[in-house]
Amino acid sequence: MLNFTTAAPEEKQGRTLSIVRTPSPGALIAIVTCSHMVGCPTHFWHGRTLPCQPPDCPACAEGTAWRWHGYVTCLNDKTGEHQLFEMTAQASEEFTTYQQRHNTLRGCKFHATRAGGRTNGRVLIRTRPIDLKLIALPPAPDIIKCLCHLWNIATDNVEESGTLKDAAKLSIKPEDQRIVQ
Repeated sequence: MLNFTTAAPEEKQGRTLSIVRTPSPGALIAIVTCSHMVGCPTHFWHGRTLPCQPPDCPACAEGTAWRWHGYVTCLNDKTGEHQLFEMTAQASEEFTTYQQRHNTLRGCKFHATRAGGRTNGRVLIRTRPIDLKLIALPPAPDIIKCLCHLWNIATDNVEESGTLKDAAKLSIKPEDQRIVQ
């Protein structure tokens, strides 16, 4: 049955967010909207980043190496767009340190650049807290559900609590599958 309406739904964007990476040259300046980083082993396979999916991971079967990628949701200072920032394990260290100091990433303003302005230069991140009384941040989307949508993984493998029903399919160890809320 068709369902016509006279107004757009409240949640216009749904589970999709555009992925943003550190540009070269230039910088990404944004404010984190989520409380914690989420990450998993990934492959760059057939032109895109996909999660490693053991035990029958097709990228592993072809000998493609994996790298861990972390994700935070952020509000881009330049565009005002709510985005998903992707980073490597090395680049994520500054966020880990920030979270240890402040118990959350929400409200962390960051400046991400690449060493030497090179396309494949190491990502350098600087962070600082902002006064959340001065800005109204949007609610943080569920990062795992956003990633499942982007990677075309059925969201029925994800529970609302933030735990994965079948962690092996996303190559997350059972002891690491709980997301701290």
